[in-house]
Amino acid sequence: MKVKIVTTYPPTKCGMADHSKYLVDSLKKTGIEPEIVEIKKPSSKNPFYFIKLAKEAIKNTSKEDVIHIEFHLSLFGKLFGILPGFYITLFLMWLKIFGSAKVVITMHDSSKKSDAKLLGRKAIAFYYYYQFIAPFLKHFSDKMIFHSEFGKEIAVKEWKFDKNKIDVIPLGSPMSGKQLNKNACKKKLGYSDKKILLILGYIKEARDYEMVLKALAKLDKEVILLIAGQIQLKKHKVIQDKILEDVKKLKLEKRVKLLGFVEDKDLPVLLNATDIGIIPYSRTFGDFTSAATAVQLAYQVPTLSTNLLPFEDFKKKKKCIETYDRENILDLVKKIKDLLDNPSKTDSLKKYCKIYWEDTNWDVVGRKTKEFYLSLFKQKLNGISSNFRRK
Repeated sequence: MKVKIVTTYPPTKCGMADHSKYLVDSLKKTGIEPEIVEIKKPSSKNPFYFIKLAKEAIKNTSKEDVIHIEFHLSLFGKLFGILPGFYITLFLMWLKIFGSAKVVITMHDSSKKSDAKLLGRKAIAFYYYYQFIAPFLKHFSDKMIFHSEFGKEIAVKEWKFDKNKIDVIPLGSPMSGKQLNKNACKKKLGYSDKKILLILGYIKEARDYEMVLKALAKLDKEVILLIAGQIQLKKHKVIQDKILEDVKKLKLEKRVKLLGFVEDKDLPVLLNATDIGIIPYSRTFGDFTSAATAVQLAYQVPTLSTNLLPFEDFKKKKKCIETYDRENILDLVKKIKDLLDNPSKTDSLKKYCKIYWEDTNWDVVGRKTKEFYLSLFKQKLNGISSNFRRK
C-alpha cells in the first residue's frame, strides 16, 4: 500500500503544514512512508496548477494505494481570485476519472448555518458556497476523517454526509510534554516571580486580543502576557499593529511582550513557565480544532478558551479546559483569578490534560490513521476470504 498525502508542507509555515509534518512522522513509526504531493501555491488562480497536482497525485498509483487530501478551503486556489477552495472540485474529479487509488479527505472544519447567520450576509453566502463544494467532497471520496464527534455530527446533520463513511481521528498532540521546573523556566525567560498568561499561535483576525489586554489591565501588575506567534498572511499585519497600539493605549508596555515565532526547541521552557494559556477565538463557523490548544494541553497548561460551541463541547467531553464568556471582560478576569488562586482547579485540569494527551498524542494518531487506511481495503479482503472459503 502506497500513501500519498496532498497538503502544504514545511518549509511552508502554516498550521496545515505543521500538522502534516507531524502526521507523516507518526505514520513512519508504523511502517508507512508517505509521499507528499505538496501544495506550494494554495492561493493560485490557475486551474491547471491543481490539475497538475492531481496528475502528480495519481502517478504510479493503483487500486491498492491511498491518496489522502488534507482539506481546507484556503488550500485549493481561488476562482477569479475570490472563491476559495474552488479547484478542489477539478482536483477530485481528475482523481476519480483518471486514477484508481482510494481517495480520503481529512476535513479540518465544518460550517454551521446558525453560526453563519450570526456573522452576517457574507458568512451566509460563504456557507451556501461551502454547501456547493460539499457534494464533491462527499461523492468523490471513499471515506473522510473529522477531528471530533462534534464535527462529524455537523457533517451528518447539516451536510447530509454518510456517517458510515466518516471516522473520527484526533488532531494530534505533541509527543513531547516534558514537565520542567516552573520557577527555573520563568527565571530563564526573565520573568521570575511573575504570573504568566500566554496566547500561542498565529496572529489572526478571529482572535480577540483586545479583550485579553483589557482584562490584563484589571489584574495585578505581577501578571504579564506573552504572545507567541507571527502573522501568517500580510493582511494580518494590521492585527499585529492593533495589538501594539492597544498595549500602548492601556499602558501595558512593561507587562506585554510579542515573542514572534517560537521554535519547537524553545517551547518546553515557554510552556512550563506559563501559568495560564488563553485561546481567545471570537467567532466560529461550525466546528474547528485548535493546534495551539493541543500543544498547551500536552504540557498540562491550564487553558482558558472562549465559550464558543466547539470549546464548550470539548470542555464537557474532555474536562481539560475552562471557558469564559467572550463578551464579558469581567468574566475573563474572574476566570483568570480563579485559576491563579485555586490549585485544586488547576490540578483537576492537569489531570484531564494528561488523559487527553494519552488518547491523542501523535503515536496514537499514527496508529489510528494506519488502521483507517487498512480499513479501506478490509471489505474487499473479507469478500476474497469468503470466496476462498466457499471454494
